Amino acid sequence: MKLFRKFISLDEALKTVLSYANGTEIEEIGFDDALNRVLAEDVHSPIDSPPFDRAAMDGYAIRGEGSFGASPDNPVFLRKKRRGGRGEKENEDVVEIREGEYLPIQTGMQMPEGSNAVVMLEYTKERDTELEIFKPVTPGKNVSFKGEDVKKGEEVLKEGRLLRAHDIGMLASLFKRTVKVYKRAKFGIISTGDELSEPKESFEGEKGIADVNSYVLAALLKKIATPYRIGIVRDDYEEIKNAISCSLEEDCSGLLISGGSSVGKKDFLADAIEDLGKLVFHGVAIRPGEPTGFGLVNNKPVFVLPGYPVATISAFELLVRPFLYAMHGVKEERSKIFAIASKKIPSAVGRTDFARVKRICTEKEYYAEPISVSGSGILSSMTKSDGFVVIDENKEGIEEGEKVEVNVWEYR
Repeated sequence: MKLFRKFISLDEALKTVLSYANGTEIEEIGFDDALNRVLAEDVHSPIDSPPFDRAAMDGYAIRGEGSFGASPDNPVFLRKKRRGGRGEKENEDVVEIREGEYLPIQTGMQMPEGSNAVVMLEYTKERDTELEIFKPVTPGKNVSFKGEDVKKGEEVLKEGRLLRAHDIGMLASLFKRTVKVYKRAKFGIISTGDELSEPKESFEGEKGIADVNSYVLAALLKKIATPYRIGIVRDDYEEIKNAISCSLEEDCSGLLISGGSSVGKKDFLADAIEDLGKLVFHGVAIRPGEPTGFGLVNNKPVFVLPGYPVATISAFELLVRPFLYAMHGVKEERSKIFAIASKKIPSAVGRTDFARVKRICTEKEYYAEPISVSGSGILSSMTKSDGFVVIDENKEGIEEGEKVEVNVWEYR
């Protein structure tokens, strides 16, 4: 089988791979280990946050009405509240501010009963037990009220969310010590090719080409799944078959294999997968990335990816990432921005194009500028870009001035 049996559309390929995206199990972990994990539960707040009215800045807690009319020429004078009072202990924290009284307060501290505003330090002058106020504050000024951030029982995080750093902070603020998440699937990564060398080895003239793909794929996988870099396998049919079989015995949920996916004399990958299991499709109408394929070995997904790095990244973004997101229960879309094409982006009807673009910001608009050198072997077309535009197979390119959706890189 040295010819692509049939080129299928990206839509058909995506629909096919997603039909094999079996979900992972659920586990409960500490909230502080949940970064880049996918929530397997809705999170509702067990408390009001903040749990009480608190000062939003350093200053003096007062009744705001008592400061009305204050000015530099006509300051308002308040007397310091004695802690305790009315028979309470001298070190009692809970006090009541009455009319004409104030109490020093720091950011985050609970507001004393009876107070409703904080006057900032710079608008006051304190002398012993007396405070001069030079600028009035309205009730509620510089106060963060109970439940202002989150109310008790409120849904704060939805199931299917890929947790970010600020989400970890939210879990901490709610004293949510553990959280249910979907387990991370383990995917093996193999690069094939006699010409490849480990980049960790020293370079000696015409030694070979560095194995880029396995490191790129490991980095791409790391955000959502657990990568298992197996390394380089030579262009030998039996060696490739053996590597696939052994890798799937290492508790791998699936494989990503790059190289050997086309129709040359040493491109054995599609045949090896069909020999070991089932080759579902081979050849997708995308550019770059036409030699992409997908199969099953031991009922586990195996992605056949091109040898050129940009084509591998294209196939990953268009097919592998959606598969992984579906597998891990992600229910949010990737980051996108709308921009205006700064120049024409050519394409051909009948295939989907993965066009790398640079984002240019002006005072009024975002512009998407296509990277001029964009062959499937030009890795710098990726490092110079901020994202990519998907040009539909029924569209003959993007016209200058046309509005486009830019998919922002997830792994920046």
